[in-house]
Amino acid sequence: MIHDILTPEILDLLGDLETILEKRNIPYYIVGAVARDINFAQATKKPMRKTNDVDIAVMLGSEEEFQSLKQELIASTLFNAHPTELIKFIYKESIEVDILPFGGIENNDETIITQPRVFALNVPGFKEILPNVNEYTTSKGKKLNVCPLEGIILLKIIANNDRPGRIKDITDIEDIITSYLDLKGYDIYQKDSDVLDFYDTSENEYLQLVNARIIGRQISRILNNNSHLRKRILTILDNKRSVKYWPEIAAGIRDMNILDE
Repeated sequence: MIHDILTPEILDLLGDLETILEKRNIPYYIVGAVARDINFAQATKKPMRKTNDVDIAVMLGSEEEFQSLKQELIASTLFNAHPTELIKFIYKESIEVDILPFGGIENNDETIITQPRVFALNVPGFKEILPNVNEYTTSKGKKLNVCPLEGIILLKIIANNDRPGRIKDITDIEDIITSYLDLKGYDIYQKDSDVLDFYDTSENEYLQLVNARIIGRQISRILNNNSHLRKRILTILDNKRSVKYWPEIAAGIRDMNILDE
């Protein structure tokens, strides 16, 4: 259970939001810093850092469905609409919640909201991550869907490419790669044990190189049915080969072509 690592405020927020989404049969998962911290906390068992910002990816079929969900969130009196940002809500006047719509509402990896004004959101990779989310249970018995570590890296690669000034994306990816074994356990090597022989064990960063390549393979599995996005990710990685561990991620993605033949 994750009740011992979530702050009471975040736990209440996620429980209340999950209740509304479940009633509407809306698939969702937690992304962003909260997803990262939940994944990290499973290994460290340390409480999450205090945050006042939560990101939730929700699969919606149309803008009408988004507007209907928005009205229900507001009608609950738990959520207030943000005064300027169309996808942002304020929970109990204290925590900001971004609702990130993807799915049928998309057009070429972009979600466009037209009312009360036009707003566009790039959401490549969101649909592909959904079948791979991790499920955790809260102390109140609520099931929470959380973006997996490999999905977090996938989204951060795209985000950094769209906004190169986001240096924190690069450091966050490096932190995940460095801690990947501790976070996932030795079972991550079971289906990719051959990677252990690809690098010299005397290298100072041997495990990180192995981890990055295995992460690349998992990203390729996530993108198995989207060759266009897979090629896009490889192009981003190849154009930034100087970034630490990115060549190994790219190599792992390319491995899957060979393994699938």
